[in-house]
Amino acid sequence: MLSGKTALITGGSRGIGRATAIEFASQGADVAIIYAGNETAAQETLDACREKGVRAMAYKCDVSDFAAAKETVAKVKADLGRIDVLVNSAGITRDKLIAMMGEEDFDSVLDVNLKGAFNMIKH
Repeated sequence: MLSGKTALITGGSRGIGRATAIEFASQGADVAIIYAGNETAAQETLDACREKGVRAMAYKCDVSDFAAAKETVAKVKADLGRIDVLVNSAGITRDKLIAMMGEEDFDSVLDVNLKGAFNMIKH
């Protein structure tokens, strides 16, 4: 059981991140989810987590932005007291043949999927 622990899940509003947030909540952990833009999906995840009887908060954050990640982690700690578990689930795809993929698409994928994980671990 994870009662008394706090889990921060990036990409927590949908997909694997959402399922992870709900599972942590079912095991008693308070949950902080990070989402990029879909506020409705984030609220649905919060509702599902809160039904498990835990505290759940959502934070809109571009995890690829070092300063934004730092600020968001500080907010989570202020709101929930601590972070015991980090799940880096945020990720994007820009699937194209490499010949068709532009540098901006490639950079976006690296920024969110790799730099985002680094930023969250660092803070």
